Amino acid sequence: MYIPQRIRNILDFGIHATLDPIELKKTRVLNLCVLLGMLHNLVFIPINLYEGHFWNVGLLLLNFTGGLIFLLINFYSYIQTARIILNLLSTASICLSAIKFQNGNEYFLITNLVIINIIFKKPLLISILSGITIFCFIFIRITDTSVWMYEAFPKNRISINMTTSLILAFLGLLYYRYEQIFYEKELQDSQLKLEKKNAELEELNTTKEKLFSIIAHDLRSPIAQLRNTLDLVNRKLLTPEEFNKLTEHVSIQVKQLQGGLDNLLKWSNSQLEGIEAKPEKVDFKYLMGLVLSMMEAELENKEIKVNVQSEGGPIWADPDHLQLVLRNLLSNAIKYSYKNHSIDIHHYTRNHEVMISIADQGDGMDKLLGEHVFSSANIISKRGTLNEKGTGLGLKLCKEFVEKNRGRIWVEENQPKGTIFFVSFPATI
Repeated sequence: MYIPQRIRNILDFGIHATLDPIELKKTRVLNLCVLLGMLHNLVFIPINLYEGHFWNVGLLLLNFTGGLIFLLINFYSYIQTARIILNLLSTASICLSAIKFQNGNEYFLITNLVIINIIFKKPLLISILSGITIFCFIFIRITDTSVWMYEAFPKNRISINMTTSLILAFLGLLYYRYEQIFYEKELQDSQLKLEKKNAELEELNTTKEKLFSIIAHDLRSPIAQLRNTLDLVNRKLLTPEEFNKLTEHVSIQVKQLQGGLDNLLKWSNSQLEGIEAKPEKVDFKYLMGLVLSMMEAELENKEIKVNVQSEGGPIWADPDHLQLVLRNLLSNAIKYSYKNHSIDIHHYTRNHEVMISIADQGDGMDKLLGEHVFSSANIISKRGTLNEKGTGLGLKLCKEFVEKNRGRIWVEENQPKGTIFFVSFPATI
């Protein structure tokens, strides 16, 4: 609904940055009610003047002046003071109207009582204003005020005022109940968010502890072997052939460890700074060639042949992220492949997606492992076919980086034997 800017400005009287959402809503509702009441008074003041109802004119002027004072004080952000003045003036207006016209307006004091408990917070202030309101109601009901009566209204008007006041009081209570439910829901949502955040932090801490334990354990073996090899060389207890064989074995272990450490550093950086993807058009053949050259030693050690079939178009992704994903998936396939086997890599386009599949012919993985292999809550690392070690972090990194580039990653069984990983990215950015 369109509201003119000037009206919006009036509704925002008393609004400031430190105001909580519930108080902000109350302030706007009160401003709106007062503004509508002032417009009502402006319409009926000339009508009552013309008809000679001067007492009515006086009451309307009192109400209009009270509304003006309320908005003016609210404008300077004295919200509490403005509400007290508004309440006292409305109580006075209701009492004068009830006494002078015997029209049953005193029942609106019940509504006034409900409003006091809605718009004020301090118990002492609520008690004082409620006490004044209750006193006025009892005084009018048990005292014969006919001596001050100006003009009696028809009895049906009294019934209408009584019914209206009770309806308004009921609506006020409903509003109060709604505010309570809203506040309770906000509190519950905040608690749920806090619990979720705490769970994430606890999970992250557990993951860190497991990772550092694995890394610390895996560092010992290649370093110890390298130290022993160098010690034997220094003591001249190795033939050149034995030295070459040992260094080749240690080199492979160190390279595997380097990949694990690189994953750990990437993961740590993603947790501290977040992952920011900078997608661009990537040539799959070129990037896959780089990854294969990096993994050449591991492929030669297991005598594995890699078959690359590229039929898809360019991939919209961050090239560094995509390289990490391909390197980890290929390393995983090599790790679980047997000697003299092959790995099939297929790049193709399907249903507006660019797909990449990397399939090995290893032992595969059971359903339970497949369900948890991407979960950050579980650090799962199965040794390779030549007893290769891993941190269990690579696939989790792949999932994070793929999703940051608006892609998907999943795993399936490769028939008749092995595992096949799929990665998909949108065909266009």
